Amino acid sequence: MTHKTKMIVFITAVISMGGILLFGRFPKAPEPFLSNRQVIEQINSNFSEAQPLVIQDQIFLDDTHVFVPFISEDNRYGMSFWVWKGNKWRVASVENRGQPHVWNGEEKSLIMWNMDPKDDISEIRVFMKKDRDFMVSDGKATYQPGIEMMHSIVMQGKMYGVETYPDNWQELMDHFVKLKGEVGQKDFLELNEPIQLAINFYDKDGKETYPEHAFNGNSYTTGNHFVDVPFLVHVEVDELEGTY
Repeated sequence: MTHKTKMIVFITAVISMGGILLFGRFPKAPEPFLSNRQVIEQINSNFSEAQPLVIQDQIFLDDTHVFVPFISEDNRYGMSFWVWKGNKWRVASVENRGQPHVWNGEEKSLIMWNMDPKDDISEIRVFMKKDRDFMVSDGKATYQPGIEMMHSIVMQGKMYGVETYPDNWQELMDHFVKLKGEVGQKDFLELNEPIQLAINFYDKDGKETYPEHAFNGNSYTTGNHFVDVPFLVHVEVDELEGTY
């Protein structure tokens, strides 16, 4: 093989390798989600404290986000959240507890949970809240009415799940975000905080209770593949204005 031929082969190889690497950077449509064994391996490699034993389900939130509830080796009920990023399914966060979280997608918002049966929870009540507010600026009075709405999630024997907000809630929150964009930032900051979501819990006898197991635990979140799934704040019934 002549020197010229060797150079041609070398250059062709370099171009081919560069093409392969460049192609790998182009976004691809999500592949089928991982097997349960692969899920367990990835969770353990990122958050060894979780130690999942049983994968309860794989629930797609949209095409590129998946919610995976699990039961650990020490019988804790946990949750993991996954994202398709860099042409791979990657674990975004893991919790060895199951308190309700919220995920705000581009087209819909969802509430997710994995309640421990030892907490004896039969109903989760989700509240949309906003305090009333009144202000006077430059002689102009502005009043914001309060908001308090309740949505009930009944367990019906299935301790984990995913549920959308009621349609009117989503419309109201979208309207509030739009209103925020239309008013002056200074004025908006002087008004009250945005709409908030809160939760409380009831046992099979309809009595308010607190799920100790679901709220006690640790979590792991990776900054590189971060997915914002904040937990919902617990509120007691005597902190509410309405009667439910």
